[in-house]
Amino acid sequence: MTVFPGRLRVGTTQYLHTLPLIEGAVSVPGLDPEITVAASIDECTLRTLKGDFDVGEFSLATFIKVCEQGDNANRFVGVPVFSKKLVSQYAFCRTDDTLDGHKSLAGRRIAVPQFWVTAAIWHRWFLEGAGVDPASVTWCPLSKDRIEGMPYPSSLKFDWSLVGRKPSEVIRSGAADCFIFARRPADLKGMRYLAKHPVEETLATVKRTGVAPITHVLALKREVHETNPGVAQALLDLFSASLAHGDNEIGHHAAQFLPLADMQFDETIATLGEGWNRYGWARNGGIIRTFCDAAARQGFVGKVDIDRIFLQIG
Repeated sequence: MTVFPGRLRVGTTQYLHTLPLIEGAVSVPGLDPEITVAASIDECTLRTLKGDFDVGEFSLATFIKVCEQGDNANRFVGVPVFSKKLVSQYAFCRTDDTLDGHKSLAGRRIAVPQFWVTAAIWHRWFLEGAGVDPASVTWCPLSKDRIEGMPYPSSLKFDWSLVGRKPSEVIRSGAADCFIFARRPADLKGMRYLAKHPVEETLATVKRTGVAPITHVLALKREVHETNPGVAQALLDLFSASLAHGDNEIGHHAAQFLPLADMQFDETIATLGEGWNRYGWARNGGIIRTFCDAAARQGFVGKVDIDRIFLQIG
């Protein structure tokens, strides 16, 4: 059975969980995808918005904002293929600072790559959970947001003077006390993780909140979905097969850098549970609702119509 006539244009970034898809190691009947690898999630998001792809990997924050209003409001629907990262670990301060975890950031200066990146919304959620009011912090974006016209709540304090500077530079110089994101800076000289015991703190946060943060979503053109209703499930199956293939190959791919990767993978499953990073709505709907509620409370969007913009399959 043909799920989609012709070749479905798919945009994605390259990770171990998408590599089998990119290399053609997995497939599903009736779907012939044309895979384009974007250099970054910024590029993939903007090219999907531009119309280069029928379905593309999208920043979660940008996705819910795009679906809120304007000409793009009904252009896309989210397929429950989600990238996850334990975002809370990616907070950094100077090596000699006394800070210890999100709970210690009240009144401090926090640098962010962009104010409204998905990771920043999650970090502000972690701040609130640690009892820190985001309004007590001075926010220091290092670049402008990827989409113009973003709202900046008047209740928050901003310092835009650091735009264009590097995370390591602003932390080491003391221009900011902490840098938050969804990955660590390339240069960690003179810097450390914000939590003094980052592994234990990160795992404790997941266990306490029940949330493994979602950062990316697969955005499908609504017209493609409505014309070819089997495409969404086929994509979910295809990306799930790629993820499962990555499970089996993680030790092989990472061995040059993480020689104990297979055992560390087993330890992760034992700690976070089987399938903690799997796709589908049943497993992830609660995390999406948590994020959308946080984004609305922070002033990024209004109330998100989750039933309209996400396909609740799988």
